[in-house]
Amino acid sequence: MFYALHGVPIQFESHDARLTARWHRQWAPFASAPVVSSAPIVVRLEVALALPPPPAEAVVSEGPFVAYHRSGDRLVLYLPRWGRCDIHLAANIVEGRLLESCFEAYGVFEDVVIMALAPLLRRRGLFTIHAFAAARQGRAAILAGDIGAGKTTTGLALLLAGYRLCANDSPLLRLKADGGVDVLAYPGLLSAYPDSLSRFPALAGLLAELPPDRPPAKLSFALDAIRPEAWQYEAQPGALFFPRVVPGLAASTLFPLDRFEALRRLIAHAVERWDTATIPTHLQALRRLVESCPAYELHLAPDIERLPALLTAAMDG
Repeated sequence: MFYALHGVPIQFESHDARLTARWHRQWAPFASAPVVSSAPIVVRLEVALALPPPPAEAVVSEGPFVAYHRSGDRLVLYLPRWGRCDIHLAANIVEGRLLESCFEAYGVFEDVVIMALAPLLRRRGLFTIHAFAAARQGRAAILAGDIGAGKTTTGLALLLAGYRLCANDSPLLRLKADGGVDVLAYPGLLSAYPDSLSRFPALAGLLAELPPDRPPAKLSFALDAIRPEAWQYEAQPGALFFPRVVPGLAASTLFPLDRFEALRRLIAHAVERWDTATIPTHLQALRRLVESCPAYELHLAPDIERLPALLTAAMDG
């Protein structure tokens, strides 16, 4: 199965029908005939009953749920609860073994895929940031922040107001020869908690898909649930927004941020410090982004119906 990601061919292989279906559900908007103009990134995934002990390669980055081990061009993404991916940086190959638990927790499969692909994409000039991105008239509103900051709710409000989707969680940046930067789409399903969906009458029907005895959890759905063929594959930066929910606030409010503070915040949501070979170019892409558009801190109130007009006015100056 071949997919085209902004000139980078992605070839997916698996013997597991469930993995193949899960992958294609996410990547369907980027499906393509085989591309022979450049070497593809090959992703081979299988389901495993258990994982071996942690790899022998040296640890270059470690957190509570994930560790990166590296020896030369061999990088191992090790997630004890969910799986392991061996990433061959020179050969452009990802070989992954995923546990059953990877499919049971919301968004884990998609997170593992982007974590495995990101080092290879950076070496092709595509740099990820952890954000929601939607575009209007070819200009992207980029919503960056931690989990629970309100990115998805704000993003859904924009999409229902006519914006087009660039990425639910990982838009890509690409440097331009003229000194600018492109905002590029990355495949992914939309997702929201039931409480967020209930705020949008047009999406309330999605709640019927949840079993009545299921505890509140995010529901994933394709963009077609909002509007068919509403992808924006390439856009120019319109504005950066850093949302956060403020309890008791009566009206959502924007506060301008200077470019240095915006860059500092973006670095925390983008740069992998272990990948020293790509850090200079990644920082250059982030710097060009903050220089090309205004940045704001967005304090969120329950008035989500006002958000599209508020953010559009900020992008329009």
